[in-house]
Amino acid sequence: MQTSQDAFRTFRRVMRAGIALNVLLGLWLWWWPAGFLEIIGADLTAPLTWPRYAGLAMLAVGLLYLPAALAPLHNRLVALLSTLFRGLFALFFLFAAGPLWLLAFYEALLAVLQGVTFWRAWRADLMAKP
Repeated sequence: MQTSQDAFRTFRRVMRAGIALNVLLGLWLWWWPAGFLEIIGADLTAPLTWPRYAGLAMLAVGLLYLPAALAPLHNRLVALLSTLFRGLFALFFLFAAGPLWLLAFYEALLAVLQGVTFWRAWRADLMAKP
């Protein structure tokens, strides 16, 4: 049986992977927006200010998830909101105009992984208490 420490360690790994991917994608979109938009098949905008802004927003969101990655039990609200917002981002990209299904899949996958691992960790922690 998995202990709560092991379960939270798994959640922290998932969070760190999601943060790292957000930072990498954010930097890529901020510095080379045309290349990123070309790869995902989105239309190029003129000027590239808004895609660059989206890259900065991805960086900011990734950094705002840090408290949940460092101490998920003490920052339960951040952990739950990060999962909720990833799900909302997935829905946004799924229904946005254009071929943004790849970004929707990325956000949905991370939302599910975060949600499942946090639920298991939280449940294990509750069951460990007398």
